[in-house]
Amino acid sequence: MNSRTLCQASSQVGRAIPAMLTLLLSAGFGAAQVTLSAGPIPLHEIRSIYVAPSADDFALLVKARLEKWSALGITSKPEDADAILTCQATTIMVPAKVVLWRTIAEANLVDRRSQKLIWKTTKATTYDTAGLADDILEQLKNDWRKSASQY
Repeated sequence: MNSRTLCQASSQVGRAIPAMLTLLLSAGFGAAQVTLSAGPIPLHEIRSIYVAPSADDFALLVKARLEKWSALGITSKPEDADAILTCQATTIMVPAKVVLWRTIAEANLVDRRSQKLIWKTTKATTYDTAGLADDILEQLKNDWRKSASQY
């Protein structure tokens, strides 16, 4: 091989390398974009919810209120739902002149497919646990409407 042929070959390889790098990098970034866009479903796009059982009966209170809301359906199996709702209530004693019992409830809505958090709220009361379930559902409804109005 003479020096001219060697020079031409290295020139062709030199042009091919940037093209191949561009192709490889664009494929890598495409995969990264797919991974990043696989986030949780937006709140307003949820059409069915599975309410996970809880150690206390608080999840049943929330479920009873959800069943009356026509925007979302309740499923009996998690695999049939868009999202899974978990609810947990904890009652603690608050020392004061008069003993108070404070109930703190937390609700989490998780995308069934990605397992990522979609929505979360915490509410507290010193009286009615049923009213606490009402508060959580009202918060979910308000946030659901806000989510829909943003799109």
